[in-house]
Amino acid sequence: MMKIASAIAGAALVGLAAFAGTAKAAVYDFTFVGGTSDPSVQASGTFTTNAADNIVVSGNGVFSDGGYVGEIALLLPGSSANTAGLSYDNVFPIDSTGGLLFQGAGDPNFYVNIFSPNSPISVGTADAWLSAVEPSGNYLWGSLDYPPGGGVCNNCIADGALTITAVPEPATWAMMLLGFAGLGFAGYRGSRKHEALPA
Repeated sequence: MMKIASAIAGAALVGLAAFAGTAKAAVYDFTFVGGTSDPSVQASGTFTTNAADNIVVSGNGVFSDGGYVGEIALLLPGSSANTAGLSYDNVFPIDSTGGLLFQGAGDPNFYVNIFSPNSPISVGTADAWLSAVEPSGNYLWGSLDYPPGGGVCNNCIADGALTITAVPEPATWAMMLLGFAGLGFAGYRGSRKHEALPA
């Protein structure tokens, strides 16, 4: 039994070393919840950064508003020619002001831009704005003008809260599983000792 436990622990450590030995891109989950003036606007998804964790390279999300529900969109690189004229900063360090720009997976005329008006986009929850161009070509209804006072569109920006959380890396899951396995084995050994004691 001891040999089996040692083999399992050894295999887990080898797997852990393999995960820790290579530089991995960081993965983040995000949610956008519209404020009191824009309660029907919702968004959630995931995005990935490069190995240095300072440039967003890919992602996807699901977006809903009163006019559309469950629209799936993919994160666009900032250099895309299709985004000319839209306000965004897609390629941005996680700790700098910027935005996340998405294009519809099924309809290329659907765009969503989540951006920060005052504070850096980073892990945690901060005030953010969301603007979307629907497949019909119309902007979604929102409570804010952009830029303030009119410009790109009037009352087409939804105000809300953007929450970004880091997704645990595989090495973190491996450490947790190894810890649970160790606790389970310790408990098993303890129960075997109690069984062996004479009555």
